[in-house]
Amino acid sequence: MAGANLVTLSEVLKEYYMGPIVEQLNKEVLFLTRLESRSEDLVGKRAYVPLAATRTGGIGARAENGTLPAAGNLSYDKAVYDLKYLYGKASVTGPAMAKTKSEAGAFLQALKSELDMLRTDLRKDLARQIYGNGTGVVAGVASIAAASGGVQVITLDASSTGGNVFGDGQDAIDKGQLYVGMVIDVKDGSTATVSNGAGLVVTAVDAATPSVTITNLPAGAVTTTSTSAFVIVRSGVAQYSATATPSLSNPGTYALSDEVDGLQRIVSTTAALGGIDPATSTFWAANNVTPAASANASGTRAIAFDDIQIALNKVRIAGGSPTAMVTTYGVQREIYGLFQTQGIYAEQVVTPDYQAGFKTLMYSGLPVIADLECPNGKMYLLDESTMKVFSDQDFHFLDADGQTLRQSGDKDAFEAVMVRYMNVGATRRNNQAVIQNIAVDGGLDRGF
Repeated sequence: MAGANLVTLSEVLKEYYMGPIVEQLNKEVLFLTRLESRSEDLVGKRAYVPLAATRTGGIGARAENGTLPAAGNLSYDKAVYDLKYLYGKASVTGPAMAKTKSEAGAFLQALKSELDMLRTDLRKDLARQIYGNGTGVVAGVASIAAASGGVQVITLDASSTGGNVFGDGQDAIDKGQLYVGMVIDVKDGSTATVSNGAGLVVTAVDAATPSVTITNLPAGAVTTTSTSAFVIVRSGVAQYSATATPSLSNPGTYALSDEVDGLQRIVSTTAALGGIDPATSTFWAANNVTPAASANASGTRAIAFDDIQIALNKVRIAGGSPTAMVTTYGVQREIYGLFQTQGIYAEQVVTPDYQAGFKTLMYSGLPVIADLECPNGKMYLLDESTMKVFSDQDFHFLDADGQTLRQSGDKDAFEAVMVRYMNVGATRRNNQAVIQNIAVDGGLDRGF
């Protein structure tokens, strides 16, 4: 008879898990942290920012005893920012709480873990929105394969030529903005959810294609025709027409979606912001610079110090005082390379106050900050003093009734809801600039 072995002892052997649980996802929210240091308390439905739009005409030099200039006046406008309502919900069953209430039962308490990670993931998603264009788009759709065996693959838009494009699917997957377990909606060009395109759970992602796989087809296959204008948004996020009439379920004329306005809308020469269109109110346009180098096969261009200086000069001519340059890790490497070729790399490496312990380069007294969420191929030159987070408070639990945790219906389960009412905007735009279509390693910027 054989002696005892792992098979015969399997029922009495203990399983040993080496704690703590190791986080596998990047939770960095660098630029969001900088902006929140300039948060404005806001109570009410909207933030109204009064603006002086023009100078007075009532000035001029005259000869002795000449007629004085006719009185002039300033003209004014106002930027209006609708509040957005950001939510997250966590739910844990009673048995799960009981079995994980001590470290002897689990490495983390189920309830504490869910609540802690809910706040972390909300801030991570908000960091994505901070760099968006206010439409809620996470990625564009290139094509949708026919369903097979209850599985459907959605191929995403990807940059190839013409520079790095908004809604790049590879970018979204690389940055963790599209991930396994995420619930998404597929919308068409009119912002309506396509047939069978709501509440889809992502079960696989492929950055190389790029694509996402759906296996929980709720009521049949997702529409596969006319996909050129299709986009992916986080499930439940509504998109709006810029001319929509304000109502209980629609923020109105100043909102493009339920998500906050981001840098790609704020720092733009063409996008309306706060109800003001820069096409008719030219003072409300940001500065846009394209590197002077010839475009390569992908439509991107090598950056030079002169391009950065041109952008800085435009901002300073408008009266701005830039405080930071924010870009991707890839573009930051290109700047490092420029410093190295000029033999001044070591002298420019400092530790500014933007995040303790992180070193970066300085150009013209400004830190060159690399942020994971920054759109590829871009560098923002920002006067952060006129960028605002309109918010009454940070993410907090809905507890007006005195209960952070409440029973879920008639089940042995409990849930908590975290919320933040806020938006992001600017009190000036012409003191901001963006350099676009920057090449990395001679081609498209992939963010690293």
